[in-house]
Amino acid sequence: MRPTSCIVALAMVAVIATGCGKKSGPDRFAVRGGVTFAGQPVPRGTIVFEPDQAQGNRGPVSVIPIIDGSYDSRALARPGPLAGPLVVRVTGYPAPDPAAGADADPAPPLFPEYRTNVALDPAAGPAVFDFDVPTAKKGR
Repeated sequence: MRPTSCIVALAMVAVIATGCGKKSGPDRFAVRGGVTFAGQPVPRGTIVFEPDQAQGNRGPVSVIPIIDGSYDSRALARPGPLAGPLVVRVTGYPAPDPAAGADADPAPPLFPEYRTNVALDPAAGPAVFDFDVPTAKKGR
């Protein structure tokens, strides 16, 4: 085989292997917002956006850290959630105590896991979801 033919063949294989630049998997979108509990920003935690299978939405889950009361999927190397109906799960923790050191036991969560639902519509513009985690009702 001639060197020119080898180069052309390798170039064709590279194009086929990369799928002509098309990414694989479903479209995922950036989300951001704030998270508060008892009127205060949640210092640390995670927010999980999970496709709502009961509403027919299926696909990968997106986990985003909460830092100082806010989260932003654009700050991550991994993509944000899928469009459509989503189940949102929020966990929150107090700010780490610098005096406790790295060997200290982790602090208990600020609240039980909070669940809610949202619908992500990319046609509506940038996705901003703010969550105010309710405090537990007394007497329960």
